[in-house]
Order: sequence, then C-alpha cells, then structure tokens
Amino acid sequence: MSSYIHSELHEDFLLKPSKVDDVIKLLHEIAKSSKEKAEVDISAGVTDTNFMVMHRTNVTKKSKSLSKKNISGKSNTNQMTFMRQIDVSEEERKKVREERIYVANNFRRLGNAEYRKTNFDKAIEYYSRGLTYINDSPVLFVNRSLCNIKKREFKRALLDLDHVLNHLDGCCLRAWLYKAGTLKRMNNEAGYEECIGNARRFNSGNLQYIDMFLDKMRSDF
Repeated sequence: MSSYIHSELHEDFLLKPSKVDDVIKLLHEIAKSSKEKAEVDISAGVTDTNFMVMHRTNVTKKSKSLSKKNISGKSNTNQMTFMRQIDVSEEERKKVREERIYVANNFRRLGNAEYRKTNFDKAIEYYSRGLTYINDSPVLFVNRSLCNIKKREFKRALLDLDHVLNHLDGCCLRAWLYKAGTLKRMNNEAGYEECIGNARRFNSGNLQYIDMFLDKMRSDF
C-alpha cells in the first residue's frame, strides 16, 4: 500500500504558531488602546425619545457672541436717536411747527387765488403742497374738497371731508355742510339730512349761517 500523502493533507501546520491567534491578539491590543483614550461617545444616551443635543460647538458660541454684539450695536444706535429727540426742547418744536404753518398758509393763499379764477386743478395742487407741511389742517382738506366738488369729483371730496370729521375736527361746520351738499348731489337724501342735523347740533351758534348756506346750495354748489 502506497504511503504517499497529498500535500494538503499534511498536519505539520498544527505544530506551528497560529496566525489566527496573532491577529486576534493584535485586535485586542488595539481595542484596549482605544479605551484608554477615553473618547466621548456622542451617541451615548440617545434613544427614540431622547435626542436632545446638550453640547454646542465653539463655532455656534462665536456666532451667538457676534449676534449679541450686532444687537447691542443697533440698540445703542436707537438709544442715541431717541436721546437726540428728547434733547429737542418744546420751544424748538413749537418754532419748527410755526415755520411749517407759515409755509402751508402761503400755499393756501395761492390755492385760494386759483380757486377764485376757477383753476380748480391748480388750486388742488397748492392745497396738497400745503398739506405736506401741515397734515392736520382742516382748512386745507376742506378747501381741497370744495375744488373736487366743483369738478364733480364727489368721491374724492368725501375722502377729505370724512378725514376731517373722523380724525381732525368732528364739529367742523364747513365739513358737515360740504358733505351734505356732496351727498345731495349724489342723490343720498338720508345722508344729506344726517349731515345737516349734525351741523346744527354741533354748531348751534351758527344756525343763521347754516340756513344761508342751504339757500345758496339750492342754486350754486
């Protein structure tokens, strides 16, 4: 019987050191070295119900710090502007308003002159320019509304008249009378009667003037 044994069936490798054991030993040493570095596991404590981030990077802190500086800078600017406004005395504010009223009155006079010439568009322009200086003048709004009434621009006229009555002077006689005349031209009899009633109620000392206006309105308004 032949004593030949195939090379792959030799068992001499059992007597040699195992390379598998060497590899396993090396892996254990690497793992031990990694543990000694005590690295932080950022996924520690993260579950399906607990995923809050409890640590912020330095970049975020820097950005937050810069944001605070920007807000602080804007706040200081606003405070400085506010302080400048407070520093303006009541007398100075009064003087500035008087100057603006003076300019507005000049535009009103120019508008009146154009109105007498029946240049209603030009008059409206002057009244509007006056309102850019003093925007709480009932006279300028009422005068401008009368020009629009003459042009049969009744809705435009009502805008000015309602602004006066609702925001500037709820008792303004001319505003009530002009609104009454406008609504009369628009065939709004109920509105007309209401405005005349308010004109009489708020201006009981001018009933004669109101009656004179109504007589004139029947022929020329």
